[in-house]
Amino acid sequence: MSKTAIIIPIKKFDKSKTRLSPFLDPNERKELTEYLIIDLLGKLCELENSQIIIVTGERINSLEKFADIAIINEINVNGVNNAIGLANEFVEKSGFKESLIVPIDLPLLSTKDIKDIIKLSGRFENGICIVPSRRYDGTNVLLRKPNLIIDTFYDNNSFYNHVKKTVEKKKVVKIFNYENLMIDLDTIEDAMTIINRFNEMIDSDKIEDKLKYSNSINFLKEIMENKVTSI
Repeated sequence: MSKTAIIIPIKKFDKSKTRLSPFLDPNERKELTEYLIIDLLGKLCELENSQIIIVTGERINSLEKFADIAIINEINVNGVNNAIGLANEFVEKSGFKESLIVPIDLPLLSTKDIKDIIKLSGRFENGICIVPSRRYDGTNVLLRKPNLIIDTFYDNNSFYNHVKKTVEKKKVVKIFNYENLMIDLDTIEDAMTIINRFNEMIDSDKIEDKLKYSNSINFLKEIMENKVTSI
């Protein structure tokens, strides 16, 4: 069975989560970004028949705890589409059947959700699986089969453009309205939504262990409590 390439583009830390700047200082944003990376890798490394490919211009600590991760150094930082373009070269040379693009800012992501998406992709030969953002303007998760079936259009009404380009080619489009995957961490309001959703899942005991002990969400909760208490 051929593998799924899992592409994770990672911005320079000083450019990451800048819309949280009114709430988090640069050191806190860097720490949060590192937690998001480690949390995501912990979940994705549980997937079988997959290869994780990180594209970044940063030196990332703690990667030694994870096996079989390919690192592509992005010397000139030119956005997500450029990062994915670098990953595409690796994916094509390695002969993967499909690629799955996952950003780091989905702290509610679960291994099961990703398994479901990959499983469904086994039902078609040419097409995409896509998770939109809550506002249906961005793309939170994108599976392309084969890898180069469409270009990527991140930062440019990407959900619409990814679906449009696939439909124009008369290929399969599967849309996943998974609530936890549609909530990305971008603003303070997003942070509150994520924390509230996380607490609801804890209370109902419907949560995977990897998510229950999420470093990034627990860090956000602690920061929130400290900031509010200090006011």
